[in-house]
Amino acid sequence: MYHGVPYNKIVEAWLGEKKVEPGDRHHTSLILADHLRYITDNDPVLIEKILRQTPFVKDIVEERNEDVAQTVKSAQGYEFLRGIPKRMKQALDKVLASDSSTALGMTNGSSSRLSEAHGEISGDEKRFLDSARNDNSAGEDIYASLPLDKWAEELQEMAKHYPCMKELFANVHPHKLAAVWFSSAALFGTLMTRAWYHFWYEPELIRRLNYCIFIIGDPGAGKNIVEKFYKKIADPMIQADQCLIDAVNRYKEGRTERTTSTKAQKAEALKRPVVPIRVHPARTATGEFIRHMNAAIETVQGQPLNLHMFSFDAELDNVTKQNKGGDWKDREILELKAFHNEEDGQMYANQESVTGMFNVFWNFIYTGTPYALHRKVNQRNFGTGMSTRLAVIPLPDKGLAKRHQQVDPDANEALKTWAYRLDRVEGEIPIDQLNDETYDWQSSHMEIAEFNGDKADRTLLKRIPYYGIGISLPFILMRHWDEWQESRSLTMDEMDKRLCRLAMEIQYKCQQFYFGEMAFNYFADQNKEFVQRRRSTRYDECFRKLPDEFKTQQFMDVFGCSQPTAWKTINRFVSEGIVEKAKYGLYRKLVKELP
Repeated sequence: MYHGVPYNKIVEAWLGEKKVEPGDRHHTSLILADHLRYITDNDPVLIEKILRQTPFVKDIVEERNEDVAQTVKSAQGYEFLRGIPKRMKQALDKVLASDSSTALGMTNGSSSRLSEAHGEISGDEKRFLDSARNDNSAGEDIYASLPLDKWAEELQEMAKHYPCMKELFANVHPHKLAAVWFSSAALFGTLMTRAWYHFWYEPELIRRLNYCIFIIGDPGAGKNIVEKFYKKIADPMIQADQCLIDAVNRYKEGRTERTTSTKAQKAEALKRPVVPIRVHPARTATGEFIRHMNAAIETVQGQPLNLHMFSFDAELDNVTKQNKGGDWKDREILELKAFHNEEDGQMYANQESVTGMFNVFWNFIYTGTPYALHRKVNQRNFGTGMSTRLAVIPLPDKGLAKRHQQVDPDANEALKTWAYRLDRVEGEIPIDQLNDETYDWQSSHMEIAEFNGDKADRTLLKRIPYYGIGISLPFILMRHWDEWQESRSLTMDEMDKRLCRLAMEIQYKCQQFYFGEMAFNYFADQNKEFVQRRRSTRYDECFRKLPDEFKTQQFMDVFGCSQPTAWKTINRFVSEGIVEKAKYGLYRKLVKELP
């Protein structure tokens, strides 16, 4: 039963009066299995049971032993949409209109009845139902398609085993835990900038902990929670930058004095300080950013290593606005290249700019509204690849403000202690177990995408393993801190693998939620754009008219050419493998159409 209505009635309404003809039955069963996911809690066992009771499916099972379980499994691989598909919604409305006893239950989930009588619903009842439908759609939670409760349950369980999680999740609504986890992991991981690992794809490369995090919520949803943790966790970077910022300000003041003071003009020339300032606001000149990034190099275990720049902004719109002009141009190119630390460079004529090549090391966390996200990533610029580099995590507007919140006096100290510990981590971190986990997870999901011929899904899956490692690793390192300190090893268990899987599942679902439709449309438009219309020329038509075996005279007659031209063309066809010489004066076509 679904809201008091038997599933077989809903299936009958879904099928309608038209009979499912042979040749369409498997395809129809696949679509039905897909649509049933939305009214069965996505339960494959229940879906298979309903299919097996459907008449046309019974027929193909009896005729050819149809593998219904495989049909359901294939449907499970389809993208899960935000709402019920149109055809299933129409079937539900049809059943609703034909049975007044289930009408209210279908619209708002209540078990109460509108009327005891069966038959046509009255005009008053219909107006009430239409009103209920409108009210329900207006208040529909767009995040309802995301398994926020499941993620919250998992994360609350993980908080019992991993340091800092309990402190991070205190007084936070369960549906906001994923956003807090991803943003805090990016902060902790940025502090681990002196560490690296080797990934299963191109294992000879040194990989760094790179993060591009957007936390997206409605106005007033409580995005300030990310800023609160930023100030606490990023404290080692902020404090280290302060004396460097002071040095730059003194240099600027000295240059100003040279223009106003005769005595200052006679002093020694000022030398620009080389400062590896790492925290950069949205309002930063590109030249300054590159200068600081090139200066932020430390020798770690005998080799020079770039430290990550870091940016946080509570308003994503501010970031987008600063990119439109002024000193912070071409920000998006740097954002794109930061995820894999790709090479960039500049060679400008002005004397102030840095000349040369450099690799981009930059992590950023921004919070903003859905509209701000749309201005940053939309259908027009989807092809840049920014969407697959981003971890966009929702921050639903849930929970009531609490006047008397429970305050843990030791929480801030715990976060600060771990922040300064991770800021001293350096060297290679062994992640063999995480490599195995991410490879298996991606391979299984890629197989489904390949089976479905889903290019959009393949695209969204490509970079998810990096976040599986990047989001889970800081907490795994904290959990095994004593072992790491003693032997520079991490003996991971099933709990650690589970944490990594959870990060990938959250990232995957959020990618589908925010960018799934864009990815689908991108490839649909691309296929339309690049479909080549085959032009049939007179030359092609003449070749088609030739018999499969022809003589030179026949070639001359069909093509209307002289004998020398015919010999020359036939010899070229022979050399190109288009025709072959059957015997003297007789040729055989090897292809039906000219290539």
